[in-house]
Amino acid sequence: MLICLRGFIVTMSEKYGLINNGLLVFDESTGLIEEIKSWDERVSVKCDVIEGSEYTIVMPGLINTHTHAPMLVLQGLGAGLTGFDWLRKIWLAESLLKPEHIYVSAKASILLMLGNGITTFADHYFYEEEVAKAVEELGVRGVLAKAVVEYSEYAPKHTIEDSLSFAIRYNELASGKVRTMIGVHAMYSCSTETLLKAVEFYERHGIRIHMHFSESLHELEYIRSRYGVTPTKLAKELGILKTKPLLAHATYLSDEDIKILSDHEVYVAYSPFTIMSWGQDIARVSELVGNGITVSLATDGPVTDGDLSIFKQMKLAIAAQSSRYRTPTKLQPKEVLEMVTKKAAKSLGIEDIVGFLEPGMRADVIVLRPHKTKLVSLLDDPYGTIVYNLGDESVSDVYVDGRKILSNKTPVRVELEGLHQQILSIRAELFEEMQHIK
Repeated sequence: MLICLRGFIVTMSEKYGLINNGLLVFDESTGLIEEIKSWDERVSVKCDVIEGSEYTIVMPGLINTHTHAPMLVLQGLGAGLTGFDWLRKIWLAESLLKPEHIYVSAKASILLMLGNGITTFADHYFYEEEVAKAVEELGVRGVLAKAVVEYSEYAPKHTIEDSLSFAIRYNELASGKVRTMIGVHAMYSCSTETLLKAVEFYERHGIRIHMHFSESLHELEYIRSRYGVTPTKLAKELGILKTKPLLAHATYLSDEDIKILSDHEVYVAYSPFTIMSWGQDIARVSELVGNGITVSLATDGPVTDGDLSIFKQMKLAIAAQSSRYRTPTKLQPKEVLEMVTKKAAKSLGIEDIVGFLEPGMRADVIVLRPHKTKLVSLLDDPYGTIVYNLGDESVSDVYVDGRKILSNKTPVRVELEGLHQQILSIRAELFEEMQHIK
């Protein structure tokens, strides 16, 4: 069945660009985009379904390159803490999590992300098999990594071999919607032996590493005191930078560090809200981009960023970089939209199937129906209008692989109220157990 979406089409494609009053055509059965035309050319297309209007915005699904989806059940825990102090409290709670908790909480986070227009997310957490199960059930796209944490009394104990085994067994699950990475929590929470094994696994199997990197002053001080170098130099010495790693945060970098990173193919997932709300620094994103490093945007987990909103991250990224460099031009709206679409897809190694709209690409598409008063500047400044004026409330419909999984803001496959009650029950149980642990 051919689905035709009418609207202002933001393709994020160099070839097709922006199409005012256009028509995006895709095949629901194959999940592939067939054509992109102007509305005036509609007679040449045999649409089975036509949806939208000239006031609708059609664009690629948003991509969240770093989160911890199952943490939604712990929402709000650790408020007022930062760095290692925050981690100690969170790891205590995580010691009580069971696989069934992970599954339920991951489903809730995925639904929240769907409502925010996120069709693909990169997850980094424990019991990741349960996240894969939720991804398959809800029909979204996930790039999943089973996290390894060694230097914690409480955090669930997966080995680096467990992470590799998960990555091999679950890659391409759910008709290819699940992709995988190796999940190293961080260089401060894992031994050098484990880090070297992760590099070895990349060299042997080609599976990339997803890890936290230079995110807090606590980490910076710890790595310097233990190893005598910055996190960047340690990563280079261990060979991590050769693995095309996905590095979450990268907040504390010297000029030399940026030069080292630029000499390698690394990918940075920038989460401005979490790090700034922690009282940490503003990452040097403009300089990373200027040195040819691919930077994408991410929400981080639902404990530090409870609404899992990429629209919010786009606004914050522009504001934060403008503030850091004392100029409003360091990040442009089109640039941040690329960071949540085509650059994000490249960061996850899926740029051949999603991230922009062109014939032959997978039909991961979101439909925005904002109030008309927010669209006054659309024709004059399309990218600025979307980034500055719109938000999660504008998301109406979501398609992944050509299948509609959010319709008029309502998930197609899940009953929300029952899931909410399950989350509340699990949360009450966990918090009761925490009171008995010293």
